[in-house]
Amino acid sequence: MLDIGWQEIIILMLIALIVVGPKDLPRIVKTAGQWMGKARGYARDFQRTIEEAADATEIDAVKKEIDEANRELATARRDVAEGADAMQRDVNEGTESVNKMFSEDAMAPDKAAAAKANGGEPPSGQAADADGGQAENAAAAEVESETTAAQAEAAAPAAETPGNGADGPPGRGASA
Repeated sequence: MLDIGWQEIIILMLIALIVVGPKDLPRIVKTAGQWMGKARGYARDFQRTIEEAADATEIDAVKKEIDEANRELATARRDVAEGADAMQRDVNEGTESVNKMFSEDAMAPDKAAAAKANGGEPPSGQAADADGGQAENAAAAEVESETTAAQAEAAAPAAETPGNGADGPPGRGASA
């Protein structure tokens, strides 16, 4: 607080001795010491109050920073959870579509045969597809055309055999 060295104190004591006198000097020194003690106490109290206020301000600032960090953390957690939920839905949708695709591929010949037997209509008790059964009808037509082609190939060699009334040269050993 006051940077008073020993030399300054001795000079002040000599001045006080000359002004006050030797008889009242001890009482004045005692009073001055009490005032100095009170001044130091007030200075300590003031400094402590300022430090407490600064600490309270710092604590409030730290609390605000912690609250802001907690809000950001909660937002990040919510975003991550939403992203994970969206990814799970996408995976589930993909799995369902793949399973549906595999089950449709496995059921396609059965549906095509049933549609062919019903004249192109879906089997009773089954709803028509969203495309109106066109995919199933196309599959049935393809199966039917393959069946017709296979029957035509089987019939073609039979038509060329001799003696079946076809116009062609008589076979060996046949009499004309």
